[in-house]
Amino acid sequence: MAGRPQGAPRPRPQGEAVRTLDLITDQGLDAEHGFNADQGFNADQGFNAGQRPAAGAGYRAPAPVPPGDLAAAPCFRVLGLMQVHGREQVLVTARRQQVVLALLLLNAGRLVSLDGMVDALWGAGPPATARAQVQTAVSALRRLLDRAGLGERIRTRGVGYVIEVDRHELDLTVFEDLVGRGRAALAAGAPHLARRALREALALWRGEPMAGVDSPVLRDHAVRAAERRIEAVEDCAEAELRLGLHREVAVDLAALVAEHPLRERFVGQLMTALHRGGRRVEALAAYRSLRSTLVAELGLEPGPELRRLHQDILTGRADPGPREPVPPPPGGARPVPRMLPARTAPFTGRADVLAALRARLLADPGSGAAGVAVITGRGGVGKSALALEAAHALAPEFPDGQLYAGLADRAGRGGRAGRAADTADVLEGFLRALGFAAAEIPADLEGRAALYRSALAGRRVLTVIEDAADEAQIRPLVPGASHGRLIVTTRARTAAPPGAARYELDVLDTRGALELLSALLGPERVRAEPREARELAALCGGLQLALAGAAARLAARPHWTLADLVAGLRDERTRLDHLGHHGIDVRASLRRGYASLPPAARRLFGRLGLLETGTCAAWLAAPLLDDEPRTAAEALETLVDARLVDVVGGTGAAARYRVHPLARLLARELLAAKEPPEERKGALRRVFGAWLHLADEAAARRGGPCPPRGPAARWPLAEPVVDAVLADPRDWYATERTALLAAVRQAAAVGEAAHSWALAVAAAGPGGDQARTADWREAGACALRAAQRAGDRAGEAALRHLLVARAARDEADRRTAARQARTRGRPEPRRAPAGQPALTRREHTA
Repeated sequence: MAGRPQGAPRPRPQGEAVRTLDLITDQGLDAEHGFNADQGFNADQGFNAGQRPAAGAGYRAPAPVPPGDLAAAPCFRVLGLMQVHGREQVLVTARRQQVVLALLLLNAGRLVSLDGMVDALWGAGPPATARAQVQTAVSALRRLLDRAGLGERIRTRGVGYVIEVDRHELDLTVFEDLVGRGRAALAAGAPHLARRALREALALWRGEPMAGVDSPVLRDHAVRAAERRIEAVEDCAEAELRLGLHREVAVDLAALVAEHPLRERFVGQLMTALHRGGRRVEALAAYRSLRSTLVAELGLEPGPELRRLHQDILTGRADPGPREPVPPPPGGARPVPRMLPARTAPFTGRADVLAALRARLLADPGSGAAGVAVITGRGGVGKSALALEAAHALAPEFPDGQLYAGLADRAGRGGRAGRAADTADVLEGFLRALGFAAAEIPADLEGRAALYRSALAGRRVLTVIEDAADEAQIRPLVPGASHGRLIVTTRARTAAPPGAARYELDVLDTRGALELLSALLGPERVRAEPREARELAALCGGLQLALAGAAARLAARPHWTLADLVAGLRDERTRLDHLGHHGIDVRASLRRGYASLPPAARRLFGRLGLLETGTCAAWLAAPLLDDEPRTAAEALETLVDARLVDVVGGTGAAARYRVHPLARLLARELLAAKEPPEERKGALRRVFGAWLHLADEAAARRGGPCPPRGPAARWPLAEPVVDAVLADPRDWYATERTALLAAVRQAAAVGEAAHSWALAVAAAGPGGDQARTADWREAGACALRAAQRAGDRAGEAALRHLLVARAARDEADRRTAARQARTRGRPEPRRAPAGQPALTRREHTA
């Protein structure tokens, strides 16, 4: 054993273990790198005499995967010098930031307390400003991650912080997943697959874990990570031995045993490799060397497994292993991926859509996009539930596998380039699942798409893609042959490729919502409180995700009634909080569409939350944004494309739009967080002014007397917009009556008395005809009180005039009705004393 002296292991410089372990991943396990004459092969001389392989033995081990050649390296890397990669590489150099980031990444998805961070940085003697310094470091890290294009990853949770990182984004978790996959393959008797996964796992290592990060707490983590790496090397060597690569692996195991002389598994593997390579004497010498060291240093004998192997080699009973390297299974033993997520909730309703989707995907549509089904709708409407229900029902029809991936902002990247990178990542995952090694996967999107189509050729594979952003993101994933099928969910209205079937989902009606609640909570619980169940469905706006969140909260609190939850949901300020529970987050679902909006559309969405009505006219976008009609219209259509606003009727400037009730709550939250009160009030003044401008124009165009203008400022709309909106001035009053009265009440509520009474006068319509209705009287009373509070005599007089005129007309109408009743012999209304019901008298004729 290389003349290793007995006694304590020699001290080694930091990092030497890493360099030795690199032998097994970078060069030592492949025949293509060559071995010395003692091992039977040399790159220049070929095999030595007596050790030439049998005729026809052409097996070559797959090429290793050097760390720098990984097709898509994780964003966060701790297996070596700590690195962060997004749109650009970010260097974290300050010690406090390094320690905090490393601690968060090692606990990705779990809470790291502020006290834990202080302990990792300063141990038992923290300074008085320790907490403030940690908070400063967290703020700096947030800026760095944002600059790298990775978004807002570090969240404050109670008394600590959590970093949100998917498993594929952190090299440590990628390593653990690959090692787990390799061990499972080894246990299943698939050493080729095991070797491939373990080699890819080991290739992620670039040096000592978190090299250069100074913290005793993190050093403990680094030691544990290094131990897992050594175990992975052992497993990889085990796979190599099963594949008959004993000559190739022996040289690397000798170096590993020299580095870890007391690690019995390495010694046993070295003994096996040497024995199978015809070097029995050296195998026994390796055992004697280990036994001498154990006895001299620890007073122990080797373990029973190693003693048994030693005895078997002595007596000739040791397993000789494969005579030659084992070739890969025929046809490459293509794996059959089963990647569909489990059904997590009962599926109700939409039976017609499900049947149509099933029929489409089982038909023989030919090839390309004809085999694609696109399910579209707003966030939380139930697209994923429908797609997975269909996929699980169809799975037996696709025996070659089912692939699944979600594209919902996988790495916080935005823009066209970011979406292309997301698609490339998905293709890499699919190709790995289909049995390709990293070294076989092209680096570019086009190459991966071509290889993906080739891999699916002749195979019946069903693919499900969730949350596609646009058609460009879908196109590389469309199967090229007629055997494959693709289901896509998307919020975008324009994401369906030409020839694809498109299925539009809307919110559930009351009946569908009650069916879903019954399935989630049990029919007895819903039948016990039918009125509250209907109100719950209405408060959720028929949104399937919101109903699921409400049901999850009720299921977790069986002592709650539906009335208890409904009482909390009635408060609009906290409704979105009550609809989230255990991974169901309605607010996050709604915000996903908002996050990718351009600035003008974001501002418009927030300001739409200022309006009191659920629907609005297209022309309102311009005063809300204080911008020209074309820019405002583009921003509004962007919201339509993002599924945050729906078109409900009309065309052009006269079109009408609707904001879902829960989306309107989110808009108000965002507006309150991003705009100061004065800007919000200014937007409302412009809206009120635009209403008044239209009312003035309507009065002028219909002819007749015009109502008093008052001092309220107008916000003029462009003439083409006014012409489109007021094509029929009288019809305009009827169409916009509800919105006008809502504006009257809102103006009064925010202290805009002049706008309030002027809008009330305008809402009374031509000749004050509409002032007789109950809803106008209620709004007019609000405006009158506002005018009185503001001391606006003109407004008070105008409103009192309308109210008095209305009363006079009511009295005249009553008298006329009474005369007509007497004439026709019908009951005549008689004025009753105050507080008593009305009386009638029938006049009889002779």
